[in-house]
Amino acid sequence: METAFGGRRHRRRPSINITPLIDVMFLLIIFFMVSSTFREQLGIDIALPQAETTSQQERPPHEISVSEEGAYFLGPREVSLSELREGLAALLAEDPETSFVLSADEQANFQQVVAAIDIARAVGGHRLVISARLADAMPLPD
Repeated sequence: METAFGGRRHRRRPSINITPLIDVMFLLIIFFMVSSTFREQLGIDIALPQAETTSQQERPPHEISVSEEGAYFLGPREVSLSELREGLAALLAEDPETSFVLSADEQANFQQVVAAIDIARAVGGHRLVISARLADAMPLPD
């Protein structure tokens, strides 16, 4: 192709400038890093009792906890004994073969721990794992 003055017209090859695209990608990365929130797992501070005969078990999906002060928890939520009964009954109505883990503080009142076990069994929860930590190589008290 010739121009009006007799010279040849050079055809430019199409090209894509990726520099602005890289800038946009960095801005998106920074935006998501700044705007994302990191949630901490809420939990109950329980010092588990030690046992020499503990074994690794599959962790059941539902947890019953008894704190040192005697408060009952179903998962992360504090409940009364009647709410514990209703919550366990609702979970067992969904899946009769579901299992629970009972975590009780080593300073918790034994009667309150037994009450939680009794409620779980009364509503049909016969799969109960009692949580403990492996004892160090120390002798049992006399």
